Amino acid sequence: MKKFDIELKWASVFTALSIAWVYLEKYLGYHDEFVSTQAIFSFWLLIPQALIYVLAIREKREKYYDGQITWQKAFISGVILSAIIAGLSPAAVYIMVEFVSPEFLSIIVEEKAAQGMPREGAVQIYNLNSLVTQAIFNNLASGVFFSAVIALIFRNKKV
Repeated sequence: MKKFDIELKWASVFTALSIAWVYLEKYLGYHDEFVSTQAIFSFWLLIPQALIYVLAIREKREKYYDGQITWQKAFISGVILSAIIAGLSPAAVYIMVEFVSPEFLSIIVEEKAAQGMPREGAVQIYNLNSLVTQAIFNNLASGVFFSAVIALIFRNKKV
């Protein structure tokens, strides 16, 4: 398990950041007054999330591989980080929906219905199970992409 301590640490930071971001969204009104633009605001979360991958892979290179890492090892570290983040996603989404902003789902369903989306369709898209599934797959997809690109930056050793 010591082998993955760095990934576990940074996955926890990533999850905490995601929850803090939801608090910020709620505070700024993106869960009620500005709910129609919440997705655009949430997009900006990708920047600090990518930074977490940078910091995690850099730490893995420096502390675990003594400053020398191949692209493959850096990429694998990032993919493991992605998998742990995806595993933590259901708990994070549950906290967000049940404790941080319990009214968010009903507000966004109403907003989408007002914009012309059938209410049944909005309810199918904006519910706890759907958000959990989206979070898992989005975190895996973006994490693998971040890992591939960041591994290119941090590689410094030939196989």
